[in-house]
Amino acid sequence: MKFLLGLLAALPLRIGYALAGVMFLLLYYLFRYRRNTVRDNLRWAFPEKSAAERKEIERASYRHFCNLFFEILSSTRMRQEDIAKRVTFKNIELLATATENFEKQAIVLLIHQGNWEWMLHAAMLEIGVPIDPVYKTLHSTVWNQFIFDARSRFGASPMPIERVGREVIRGRRRRRLIGMLADQTGPKAAGYWRNFLNRPASFYRGADKLAQTLNIPVVFAKCRRVKTGHYEVLFEEISLPPHDANPELILERYVLAAEAAIAEQPETYLWTNRRWKKTPPDSFAIQQQEHIAAVEADSSIRERNP
Repeated sequence: MKFLLGLLAALPLRIGYALAGVMFLLLYYLFRYRRNTVRDNLRWAFPEKSAAERKEIERASYRHFCNLFFEILSSTRMRQEDIAKRVTFKNIELLATATENFEKQAIVLLIHQGNWEWMLHAAMLEIGVPIDPVYKTLHSTVWNQFIFDARSRFGASPMPIERVGREVIRGRRRRRLIGMLADQTGPKAAGYWRNFLNRPASFYRGADKLAQTLNIPVVFAKCRRVKTGHYEVLFEEISLPPHDANPELILERYVLAAEAAIAEQPETYLWTNRRWKKTPPDSFAIQQQEHIAAVEADSSIRERNP
């Protein structure tokens, strides 16, 4: 498996895209890879769309998924400068201001949309500061090591989510940004539960607590596909120190920003993920009432969701 991944990574990207077309036909039509999962996710996320509209998003998402597979593989061999040519940052000044010209740490929240791997590599070159990504250990040890090696190529120090609190606090004096793909499934008991794309979902309670503990800003990075192999990134302020006393507001603003980004370009989101496989705890309804009462007073949330 490792040899095969290395062999595919060595192919020119244009050949990778050609193979991605074949991969799409195999996954979508022959093997029907997670078709029911994707279809169910889209049905819940976009009940206002017609079945034909959702099917169009479904097919486009599989095409993007296959292209993304080869793009991530190629990132293990591409020069950082070549990756940066394919990623444009529209308002990097917002991130610069939040971190006082990158002299202070910040948490950058992402979602599985666009090409988050290229975005991290390109941002590091653009700003000249390491971005240490938090990762959730994959079930496949080969693929997990492959992704780890790819993310650490240009000086980043990936951190497993199980040790993120300890690692971040230990390196709190380092000049760096902390990247979190925060739309991953959180724990059932200790997670932050709220409706995400019309269904209950659990989020890790990490970004909110770390931001308050270290008194550092939180920024959302939205990655849009401009055309095949080219992306643009826009930053959005989530919370700046001093943070609100209610840490849930950080996660709530993030979820709203994530939902807006997905609605804008749904075909580039990772719909194959079994994001909603956990059932909410019995206290979910009470938790919803409590956090709704707290966020109703937050002006920044009202601006995003009038």
